[in-house]
Amino acid sequence: MTRHPASPPNAFYAPTLLPAIEELQARSLPLELIEAIFRRSLFELRTPFLRVPLVMSRRFWALALAHTGDPLIGLAAGRRFVSTATNGLTYLFDAAASLDSACNYFVEYFPFFNGHFRASIDRSDQCITLRLHDCGSLKASAPISDYILTSLLSMLRRKLLASGVEQDPIVAIRLAHPPPANTVAHPQAWRAPVSWGHAEHGIELNPQLFGQPLTPGNQALEQMLVDLLQQTLHNSRPTLLELACDHLAVHLADSERWTRFCQRQHLLERTAARRLKALGWSFTELVDEYRRYRAEDLLRGSDLERVQIADQLGYSDVQSFHRACLRWFDCAPGTYRTR
Repeated sequence: MTRHPASPPNAFYAPTLLPAIEELQARSLPLELIEAIFRRSLFELRTPFLRVPLVMSRRFWALALAHTGDPLIGLAAGRRFVSTATNGLTYLFDAAASLDSACNYFVEYFPFFNGHFRASIDRSDQCITLRLHDCGSLKASAPISDYILTSLLSMLRRKLLASGVEQDPIVAIRLAHPPPANTVAHPQAWRAPVSWGHAEHGIELNPQLFGQPLTPGNQALEQMLVDLLQQTLHNSRPTLLELACDHLAVHLADSERWTRFCQRQHLLERTAARRLKALGWSFTELVDEYRRYRAEDLLRGSDLERVQIADQLGYSDVQSFHRACLRWFDCAPGTYRTR
C-alpha cells in the first residue's frame, strides 16, 4: 500500500471543479454566486496552475446542495467530468499502456488535483482495489466523493472502450459514507454493486483486465505528459492564502495563530493582512470558515464531547462554540449532531 506523508493535504487544483460549475450553471445557479464562494472570477478558476484551499471545496459543495436540494448532485456533476475536464492526469491516464500503469500514475498525481484524497492500490489474485483515503485537513462530503468516484469510474471504462475491450473492469464499489435514503441511485449511475459503511472508499477491479495491454506503448508520449505534470506541480506555488490555510489546519486551536503565522512568513501583521485582503480574505474570516467545517466533521464523525470540540476549534468556552453553531447551522451543536 502507498505510504502517505504525515501532513494532510490542504489544497486542490481549482480547474478540477469546472465540470461541477458547468452543472450548477445548467441548473440556473448564477455565476456570481459561484464566484462569490471562491472570491475569484471564473477566468481565474480556469488558470492552469491555480490551487485553492480545501475549505473552498466544502463551501462550493455546500452551495450546490443548498441551491439544488439534490443530495445526488455529485453524481450528475461527475458525469460531465471526463468529457469536459482535461488536464495532464486525464491525458496520462488515457496514454498509459494498461490499467495497471494508468492507476499507478493516478496514485502518484491524484492528490495534487484533489486534496481531500490520496490513493493506493491493493493487489491480490482475486481482486485489485483502488482505494481512496480521505486524509485532507477537511473531510470530503458525500457529493464530493460522488463527484470524484463518478469521474474516475468513467475514466476507467473509457480506457477499455478506447482499446476495443468490451468487458467492464469495475467489479464493485465500496463507500465509506453511511447508506443514503436512496440506495438505488448509486448502483444505477455507476452500473456496479455498491456497498456503504466501509473504512475507506474503494473500487474493486477485474485483476485479469488490470494488467492487460490496452494501447500500444508510447514511452515518448508518456514521458512528455509526465514532464508536463511535473511542470504543473512546480509552477503551482502556494499563495499566502494557501499558506494561511495550511497554518490553520494545524494551529486552529492556538490563540496566537495569527501572530505566529506572520512570524513564520517573516511578514509584519499589517503587511500580511493587506496581502490576504488582496486575495479576497481576512484571517478572521478564514478562522471562522475552518471552525465551521471542522465542527461539522467532528460533530458528525466523532464521539468527542462539546467541550472537547470547542477546545479543538480554539474557543475559550463552550458557550462561544454554542453561539457559533447557532450562527452556522441555525441550531445548537447537540441538535446538529442528532440530525
